[in-house]
Amino acid sequence: MNVRPICACVYAANKSMKFSHVLCNETPSFKVLLTNCRDKPNVLCCCYERPVLLRRLEEKETTPCCNKVYICRFCHDKEETHVVNRKEVTELICVLCDTRQPVQATCKNCHCRFGKYTCLECNLFDDEDKNQYHCDGCGICRVGGRDRFFHCAKCNMCLPVQLQNGHTCVENVSHANCPVCLEDIHTSRIPCHIPNCGHLLHRTCFEELLHSGHYACPTCQVSLLDMTDLWKFLDMEVSSTPMPEEYKDYKVDILCKDCHEESTVKFHIVGLKCLNCGSYNTCRVKGSPSPADPDTLD
Repeated sequence: MNVRPICACVYAANKSMKFSHVLCNETPSFKVLLTNCRDKPNVLCCCYERPVLLRRLEEKETTPCCNKVYICRFCHDKEETHVVNRKEVTELICVLCDTRQPVQATCKNCHCRFGKYTCLECNLFDDEDKNQYHCDGCGICRVGGRDRFFHCAKCNMCLPVQLQNGHTCVENVSHANCPVCLEDIHTSRIPCHIPNCGHLLHRTCFEELLHSGHYACPTCQVSLLDMTDLWKFLDMEVSSTPMPEEYKDYKVDILCKDCHEESTVKFHIVGLKCLNCGSYNTCRVKGSPSPADPDTLD
């Protein structure tokens, strides 16, 4: 059998096994000598640290999977055009002794432990301490420590304990995709941002929104930040920018996107201020006359 050293991200137990890793772009059909990956000895995957390969077998009554061997489900999902259900993984392969076996915590041949943290419900094995815990409500494992989070039954997700008595509940909110990137939030490894309105988005997407000058929730248009300083600045801009005489007393109907109250205010080119909460995050109510309509200026 041919033997040669390659990156430890790529591994094959025998010629009948098909295996590939997106970070290496190789599909070897022979034994390999494992070398260090990113200065981590004996680490085969950049997603998890554990001596195990996962394999999902074809099932008769479901859409057949690719029947390939991958180090983790993230490596699989990046490479394939479909995603793998972690709970449908039925076999794993020990990378220390090449033994194929049912999913279990320790190798039946060499008795090595597949992960310092093991969850047989999620088929998750990890040697890195992330304060992992399994949440029955979420149905998956979370990181950060059970004592730092609580499960909200209505939101159907784990939230920081600081929000236990002070968050806006949105039913099954984490099961909706991120409104910015349209990717999954519930099982994502990217931390999520929880604005006051309760609609989740990835923290990276939230930062990109702010960087591009968008300060309202993409879902409900409520302000994502405390905008008090900006509203004060706009107050000064309005007071220092007099309107032409023909528009001076012109009024329009508006809806505030922050407090959801309607009010009638004087039209101003800088902005339309809510009379209830003082926000400029407002919009004209449909049917409100336009200053450009000469019939409304009599």
